[in-house]
Amino acid sequence: MKLMVQIKFGSGKQKIVEFGNFRYLVYIISNKEDPDAMDEFIKIMARELTVPPSRFHYKGKEGEVYVFDVD
Repeated sequence: MKLMVQIKFGSGKQKIVEFGNFRYLVYIISNKEDPDAMDEFIKIMARELTVPPSRFHYKGKEGEVYVFDVD
């Protein structure tokens, strides 16, 4: 499945907003420059979708939207 995600870095708390058709807005605590920011994002989404983190594959960015492929 293809995920289209807009990530808001540096939020006060973690939060996921689902728009349907595998489109999400995700708030994470880490700053964009933090090397662990994507790990935090993947852990949050893995928990939400009940999929192991190892199944997330970054495919690129379309404007402000991050694209992931999930096996």
